[in-house]
Amino acid sequence: MFSARLLRISSLILPVGLAGMLAVRVDREPILHAVAPVLVMLWIFMIGTLVMRFIEGREHRGPSSTSHWEHVDVLTAGGAALSWLAAGALIGARLTGWASLSVIGILGFGLVFTTVAWTTIMAGGLDRWRKAVIARAILPEVAVEGDELREELRLTNVEIPIGMRLFVTGQPMRHGPVTRYAIGAESTKAELRLESALGPARRGEHHAPPLALWLGDVLGLSRTPAVRRAETTFTILPRPGVVEGAQRLLDLGGDDALARPAHKLPTEGTFRIRAYVPGDDTRRIHWVRSSQQDELIVRLPDELPPAAPFVRIVLDNELFGTETLTTRAPDNLLDALVRVWLGVGRALSESGTRVTLVTALAHDGTMKSVERKLRARSSRDDQRLGARVAWQATVPLETLVGRGNVRQIVISSRPRRVDTTADLVWVVVPELAWTSCEDLVRTESGLTHGFPSGSAENRGGRRRREQERLERQWHDRNVFSQVACWADWRSYSGHHVARPVGGQSDGGRIALAVIP
Repeated sequence: MFSARLLRISSLILPVGLAGMLAVRVDREPILHAVAPVLVMLWIFMIGTLVMRFIEGREHRGPSSTSHWEHVDVLTAGGAALSWLAAGALIGARLTGWASLSVIGILGFGLVFTTVAWTTIMAGGLDRWRKAVIARAILPEVAVEGDELREELRLTNVEIPIGMRLFVTGQPMRHGPVTRYAIGAESTKAELRLESALGPARRGEHHAPPLALWLGDVLGLSRTPAVRRAETTFTILPRPGVVEGAQRLLDLGGDDALARPAHKLPTEGTFRIRAYVPGDDTRRIHWVRSSQQDELIVRLPDELPPAAPFVRIVLDNELFGTETLTTRAPDNLLDALVRVWLGVGRALSESGTRVTLVTALAHDGTMKSVERKLRARSSRDDQRLGARVAWQATVPLETLVGRGNVRQIVISSRPRRVDTTADLVWVVVPELAWTSCEDLVRTESGLTHGFPSGSAENRGGRRRREQERLERQWHDRNVFSQVACWADWRSYSGHHVARPVGGQSDGGRIALAVIP
């Protein structure tokens, strides 16, 4: 089976040879006899320019060119179709004797030969890209999850020949929007600035692949090989959720380093009293002591210290095979885990509990367990820690939890049995509540398309590929749901589940509920 590149390259030779054999046998068409020598000269000139670029690409292969055959693959799908259409018109003229079809064939071949030769001479080669400067930035430089991002490009010393356009495309974020730019020759300046909106920022340390740049003629028949430039990196900090009911994760009793009031009636017994001050509840007045001391004395509520003034909050990011899935569900679930992880940590830290964040992060090419104390004035550092979190299959959960009689809160989407002596409290982040659905598979008829008339996306091949991509996403989503799904609720009765308030999975408030 022929590849797409081989079909496009063969479209420069096979249609011309087929039409040439038929044109020789046409002896009653004066227009063919008059124009055929000109077309032959144009074709020879076009082939000569392609051979020149092929030799140049073979001898001077640059980092932006993957193969020297790219310098010969100059026809677009539209150009290849026009070449075969021209050959078909000449064949039709031979079979039917309709001279007007031969005119269409001559004009078609003339356009293809001229545009390919012009593109190859004026826009081909690697020299024009060596002196070009393409600078790229993702702004704002420090963004938080959910903020609006934009991409800015600065093009310097980029020459666009007459009759050509510069096309630029790239995808800064995985599962993010694809940016596209088209610049005409009249827009050429010493320095050109372009900008495009990227939508809401997604958490993580992102490496934006290089942009693809190429030149194409205004008719869309030919193009130059694409070069890859201007890769960049940027970091999106997570947005911690506001967790409601985080104190339920701590029991009463234990250390007395920190205390919180107990809810008791004014008439219940107490061991702490003080003098009355205006504004105190009169029901708390201790009349016996007041008569003894000749002044008003009020009772104070008893105070009970929390059970765990020191806790370790462990983020369970152990999951295998997510990098091969095309669905967005793994990224959405991990973002939710990080938000709940940081949100629970901040909620407990603000109440006076000493919190240590624990997870597995990449360090020097390997995954290692990382622990960091949560401090009130280092929220930005904690967010940077959360931005580095990714799915991993190297460090097991037993290593993160460790051993010892220490209260540990595990944030996980898949609670499971852990061989440890530590006191574990599970906070379950269910996959179904925190992930969004994939795009629906389009059902298009032969007369109705999803894009405006004339768009390249309406071509049958592209529609089939897009359909296959969406079907593959749904298949991967089903696979991930089976792996991440957790239904053993009864075994974890008394632990907690985290759900987004209002059904929103993109941040905001988070409610903790006890598993019945």
